[in-house]
Amino acid sequence: MKKILTVSIAAYNVQKYIENTINSLLVDNIEDLEILVEDDGGTDNTANIVKKYEEKYPGIIKLVHKENGGYGSTINKSIELAQGKYFKQLDGDDWYEHENFEKFLELLRKTDADVVYTPFLKFFENDNQYEQIDFFDKKIDKIHNLSDIILKSNHHLNMYTLCYKTEILKTNGIKLLEHCFYTDTQYAMYPITMAKTINITHIPIYIYRIGREEQSMSLSGHIKHYKDHVRVSKDIIDFYNNKKFSENIKKYISNYAVKHITTTISEFYMVLDNTKNNLEEIKKFEKYILENSKEIYNRIEEKSKIIKILRKTNYNYILYSIMTKLKRKKVKKGYK
Repeated sequence: MKKILTVSIAAYNVQKYIENTINSLLVDNIEDLEILVEDDGGTDNTANIVKKYEEKYPGIIKLVHKENGGYGSTINKSIELAQGKYFKQLDGDDWYEHENFEKFLELLRKTDADVVYTPFLKFFENDNQYEQIDFFDKKIDKIHNLSDIILKSNHHLNMYTLCYKTEILKTNGIKLLEHCFYTDTQYAMYPITMAKTINITHIPIYIYRIGREEQSMSLSGHIKHYKDHVRVSKDIIDFYNNKKFSENIKKYISNYAVKHITTTISEFYMVLDNTKNNLEEIKKFEKYILENSKEIYNRIEEKSKIIKILRKTNYNYILYSIMTKLKRKKVKKGYK
């Protein structure tokens, strides 16, 4: 049977969560569903758990062993292997809303849009609360020309909201950076520029777990992986400079790029130890942006008071030290 959807599960050391993740996909009609569980060189019992599911659901669930390469490598491998008409990702500690996923599969069997958009739910593990996030007004639904509708989103579309035609990912050679965190931005941004149509729904599918300290978006994750955020920012600048876009898509990608690059400075560099060496790193990164995209360099100051103050004061070390202390407190508080 032809597969309608490939779900790529990044499963690195998630033995505590992987059963819940897979079970959320096991709705009544899954004959045309493909689930690729990417064991990214894990060291816990995740692979053994998945192996039992693979044996129970042959032709549907496939365990893929690979050397550790990070999130980007799991997506790259899954795109290579994917047999489904559509492609969607799922982190091994997150899950899909079970009943809505069944409706989602029914929709995919009927639509032919290049992209299918759905809202998502944030799950706050510390207090067991959910929050629904929807980037389009509920009056906007069904199929639209993507370029016509993209600027009506109130936020850039992220990986939790997107399902792509696999053909777009394969034929355009979509490859994410490997051995690198934060490549979800590439996954959310790059294929959008190659799509023509989007089917917008308001039924949440993806449930994003928040509250694990080891997550890359925690304060400790910011500090540990800040160089990866810088690396992705530079790749985004390169992508933006070397592609031609329609007017609306260009504006959308520019806004997205500015947001990501601003975050690199104000949320990642600014939570590091307030040393003069780290301040110099910011200055070097700023110089890189200016030399490679004057447009983005000028726009990021509009989006961040921190960047504006740094530039206005010629990167004054005392002010920088004060701002880093305040930023660490804010990020830590916000994560909780």
